[in-house]
Amino acid sequence: MQHIWQTIQIGFPVLLVHLGLTIGLFIFGVFVYVKLTPHHEFKLVRENNAAAGLSLSGVVIGMAMPLAFSLSASVNELDILLWGLIVVVLQLLAFVAAHMLLKDLSTRIENGEMGAAWVLFSFNIALAMFLSAAISG
Repeated sequence: MQHIWQTIQIGFPVLLVHLGLTIGLFIFGVFVYVKLTPHHEFKLVRENNAAAGLSLSGVVIGMAMPLAFSLSASVNELDILLWGLIVVVLQLLAFVAAHMLLKDLSTRIENGEMGAAWVLFSFNIALAMFLSAAISG
């Protein structure tokens, strides 16, 4: 029992730092995404725009999944930070790629077009799956 308590005393502060850094990267990534997109996701979601809700959900899951894998595969804070920043940049590029495929993507999401939202959602989730596998591999 003494050994378990010592392990918790040593490991818990590390867990808090690693978790805090990962959550910070997550919040940063979602914040940057929301600021870079021409449409205003949170405003549209408050107005009950399902397309905006779906596309924002893809961003949230798309950021969280590879960051979680990065957290599990990392050995220190710098490792988490570097891989986390790579995840954020690549997820932002997913929006650019979807935007190139679908003309007027932001306008279509503002107009509640679910097809456009599903494509953006799918791009984010697919890239998150690829990044997660690559990071954990």
